Amino acid sequence: MSSGPLSLPPKKAALELNAIFENATIGILFSHNRRLIQANRLCAEMFGYSLSEFVDQPALILYADQEAYSALGREAGPVLAAGHPFRTETQLKRKDGSLFWCRVSAKAVDPHHPRDGTLWMIEDIAEDRLMIDALERSTRELSAILDTASAGIAVVRNRIFVRCNRRFEEIFDLPTGSLLGQSSRRLFNSEEEFQRTGEQVYSEFAAGRVHRREQLFVRRDGSQTWLRVSGSAFDPGNPHAGSVWLTEDFTATRETEERARQAFDEQQLIFDNAAVGILFARDRMVQRCNRRLAEIFGYQQDELAGRSTRVFYLNEEDYQRNGAAVLSVVMAGGTYIGENRVRHKDGHAFWVRSTGRRVVGQADSIDMTWIFEDVTERHQAEEALLRAHEELEQRVVERTAELASANTQLQEEVFERMQAEQRIWHIAHHDSLTGLPNRTLLHDRLEQALAQALRGRHRVAVMFLDLDRFKNVNDTLGHAIGDELLKHVASRLTSVVRAVDTVSRLGGDEFVIVLHEVSSPDDAVQVAEKILGALGAAASIDGHQLHATPSIGISIFPDDGDEVFGLMKSADTAMYHAKAVGRNNFQFFARAMNEQAEHFFTLENRLRQAIDGGQLLLHYQPLIDWPRRTVCGMEALVRWSDPERGLIEPGEFIPIAEETGLIVPVGEWVLAEALRQNREWQQEGRPLLPISVNLSPRQFRQKDLVETLRRILLETGQPARLLELEITETTLMQDIDETRDKLEEIAAMGVRLAIDDFGTGYSSLSYLKRFPVHKLKVDQGFVRDLTVDPEDAAIVTAIIGLARSLGLDTLAEGVETAEQLDILRGLGCEKFQGYLFSRPLPPTLADGIFSPLPNQRSQA
Repeated sequence: MSSGPLSLPPKKAALELNAIFENATIGILFSHNRRLIQANRLCAEMFGYSLSEFVDQPALILYADQEAYSALGREAGPVLAAGHPFRTETQLKRKDGSLFWCRVSAKAVDPHHPRDGTLWMIEDIAEDRLMIDALERSTRELSAILDTASAGIAVVRNRIFVRCNRRFEEIFDLPTGSLLGQSSRRLFNSEEEFQRTGEQVYSEFAAGRVHRREQLFVRRDGSQTWLRVSGSAFDPGNPHAGSVWLTEDFTATRETEERARQAFDEQQLIFDNAAVGILFARDRMVQRCNRRLAEIFGYQQDELAGRSTRVFYLNEEDYQRNGAAVLSVVMAGGTYIGENRVRHKDGHAFWVRSTGRRVVGQADSIDMTWIFEDVTERHQAEEALLRAHEELEQRVVERTAELASANTQLQEEVFERMQAEQRIWHIAHHDSLTGLPNRTLLHDRLEQALAQALRGRHRVAVMFLDLDRFKNVNDTLGHAIGDELLKHVASRLTSVVRAVDTVSRLGGDEFVIVLHEVSSPDDAVQVAEKILGALGAAASIDGHQLHATPSIGISIFPDDGDEVFGLMKSADTAMYHAKAVGRNNFQFFARAMNEQAEHFFTLENRLRQAIDGGQLLLHYQPLIDWPRRTVCGMEALVRWSDPERGLIEPGEFIPIAEETGLIVPVGEWVLAEALRQNREWQQEGRPLLPISVNLSPRQFRQKDLVETLRRILLETGQPARLLELEITETTLMQDIDETRDKLEEIAAMGVRLAIDDFGTGYSSLSYLKRFPVHKLKVDQGFVRDLTVDPEDAAIVTAIIGLARSLGLDTLAEGVETAEQLDILRGLGCEKFQGYLFSRPLPPTLADGIFSPLPNQRSQA
């Protein structure tokens, strides 16, 4: 029989089957009766045997143990017996005893007679199995990471969520499993936002970058959550193929940062706009300061950072001394408070009150915070107060007259009379500008308060308040602005006291507050601190930012007085003391203040009488031209011959005259008397010598000074060239332009000008060149220690050199010894004044004035 067109000859078929058997890529094995009958070489090698030693071995050698062998037999036997193929993966044993994973396929050679043998196909899958195990382990680890991660994690493909952890759904307030298969559009508030963000994301992915953004998300309950989102593509070349996303809820962190930022901004606002200067220094180097501090010292704010605080001091000695004083306090944990003379950028000296405390920081540095207040100006408002008092008295008189007239006119009708009486009473007892109780009503209420306190055995506090530098507001901005400021102050004062207390205005910028039923002085302290705080903030009036800081004096009933006028006087005295110690503070009355005030006012009244009573007199001290051995001029020095106390030195009464304004009539008298005396000497045949007269700062600032000089020169018949006016450096450096104009007018008259006490002030060389001065007088403070202090000698040398370079005369004051004279001559000085030649002498000793040089010194 033919085997058909596809049949092969038996021999050829056998060869082909054998070729397949030997070259198969898997192991092939025939078993029969539990023995290995035949196998290909790959199968034997797979188990570590040669083919010859492998064939005819018992099948048990392929298994780990008998149990494994039996188990496979129990599993495969029924399947093979049923004529079906059997497949499994199991571990088999190599010759060396090691186990490896195999994929096993088995089938009976004759399905109808399974016992005739079994064909086994065996594939080594150890590497595949290791890879699968690694993948399964990695999958478990990634699943654990996803399930426990604090951040939301999601995998997106074509903007569809294919996987995410539970945290991702919690962040977006979504049910478990609700995102899988959903578009990421669900997480955006609008389609426009969805499209715009997608374009940005995929452009960044395509560029190989990681996308990051912060997003505000609105949850289902309406609450807003800030999310920090980042995403990265698996393949930048095909970003739509998949990307992984991390999402964090940082709402709490953002809110914390925002609160911190707001707190910092608020602190920065306070720092930048504080009314006092604030400075932070490390090891006495400026780290940071506010605008007000830079203004106080005359700098721009950015000029000071990184500079040593030495720039604030007049000299190295002050710098070192103050540093030691501060260090001893702050290193003990205390707060340093002090007032010091310091240096402005332009060189002039002024006073500041400084408060410093150490900030605990780096162990190897000393960090300090400082608060500075400019306490230079100590204005007394006596003239303004006097005018205000007269104005108030005049108003009272006018109101009283109006009241009398109104009462006369309204006697016909009782109702109208009652209305008029109420209106007139209010006018007579209240300040017309602020509506506060005036002096009359204040006295009445204070008497009532004292009576109640006496019955109830409690205390009453009287607070006398005066605004600092209020006169400057009126003088520069006008009385209309000043009146508005007074009304603003009245409103703030009323707001910080109780309804039972009284706030009154006496006139001008004087206010009095009566505190009823005070249990202790601490109650008054609390109110005073409230007042300082209320008035510390600037008031905006007609576009001007004005400060109305107060000086407050406090007296307590019955400790400081038992009746109205005594308490008022004590509070007034304490107020003047508050001004004297720096303004913008409060002081309680002390008995010593009263004694000091009484001495001041007594001396002031006696000085007024002295001016009118002819008790002032002049002494004259000659000025010496040494090379010519002649007197080249004289200085007129005022003295006070008091009938009770005798001769009073200028150092005691000149400051009072300067403060009260009496220096103006005193100075005018000195000018007239000095020129009159010089004319008298000329008529006696004495030499024509110029006479020097000191001008005080207040006298120099008088608007009619030039006219006064012309008038006195005319009245005395003296040529202007015989008058020399001595002015201090400090006076010259105030209001430079006005000073220069006034000096030029005086110099144009022919009057000579000299700078007195030169070297003690802070004049600028550039300004000095612009002033028409003729002479520099070296201050006696430098001359006094000239023989022992090289620095003084250096300063004198510099002054003489400066004068010579500017073409000015130089005269040394206070020369008392021949040794001083020799040194000064050696330094180039030729004109002198001092006790070595003559003390100041009265006009009756004219010979001593015009011929002071003794014979023994003429050869020096």
